[in-house]
Amino acid sequence: MKNILVSIIIPTYNRAHLIPETLDSVLKQSYTNWECLVIDDGSSDNTGEIVNSYCKKDQRFKYYHRPVNVTKGANACRNFGFEISKGEYVNWFDDDDVMLNSFIEEKVLNIRDKLNFVISTGYYVDGNLKNERLIPLKDKEGLFKEYVLWKSHILTPSVFFKRDFLLNKDLFNLKIYRGQETEFFSRLFFKTNKKNYKIVNTPTFLYRQHANTKTQRSQSFENKYLISQVYIALKNLERGILLNDTEIINKLIKGLVYFLFRSAQNNYVKTTYSIGFNLFKSIYKIKPIYAVKVYFVTIVLVIYGKESYKMESWLMNTGL
Repeated sequence: MKNILVSIIIPTYNRAHLIPETLDSVLKQSYTNWECLVIDDGSSDNTGEIVNSYCKKDQRFKYYHRPVNVTKGANACRNFGFEISKGEYVNWFDDDDVMLNSFIEEKVLNIRDKLNFVISTGYYVDGNLKNERLIPLKDKEGLFKEYVLWKSHILTPSVFFKRDFLLNKDLFNLKIYRGQETEFFSRLFFKTNKKNYKIVNTPTFLYRQHANTKTQRSQSFENKYLISQVYIALKNLERGILLNDTEIINKLIKGLVYFLFRSAQNNYVKTTYSIGFNLFKSIYKIKPIYAVKVYFVTIVLVIYGKESYKMESWLMNTGL
């Protein structure tokens, strides 16, 4: 086995009740040449005390506070962690998930010189790490397509990156508020040569799914989150058009129409117009009649300030 240094980067915020399970799982790794960087985003609980106890126990753990000049948020912490990491390979991880004992070893064993990254699967689990369900991971129709259509569920812990591949690339986009991981992976996977990555179907981690709380549901269509999701969808629509892939194009158009009506439903007039106008521009050359329908519906939504189920159904089901 290669004896490369692997950097595990974990952003954290007020997860004192969960992070010990995560750090214990790092400590139990069968592959031992690793460093684990925990980047604290400003916790107000006893996260620091817990992480420091691991640092004292094992010098491979390193604890950092997000610098005051670095934007708040998990993705800024991920970017900062990458900057200070030293590993030849890097794997971001979340502070509520758990590595199986062979998490690092399985990926290191599959490294080849020309590979830019290795992707592994894992299990979805509940808040108590029970009820395992295998995370879907396929690569029959191309990595980008499988990911954008969500046939392959590629998550933060899934991808083991060669450091050199990430150098001089934009990492997590801090200008968007939701879906930074989706934006990042979509951008990297687009037109990636199959020779430069490998899929490992051996489960290597437990991905904790928390209960869908009322607060989370109420935030789903906050304007800033909606704008972020629309930005990602429009970028991937552009990529689908470049690939001339009808399945990707139609899927993303439907997604954007859905966002259009949710925006109108929440009375985000400027966002509603922006979604409709940008969707119109994106598809006019390939679907001119449908593009005109989108623009007409957008004007109606903006002027009358109402969303209509019948109008949404008509736009969803005609012309694609």
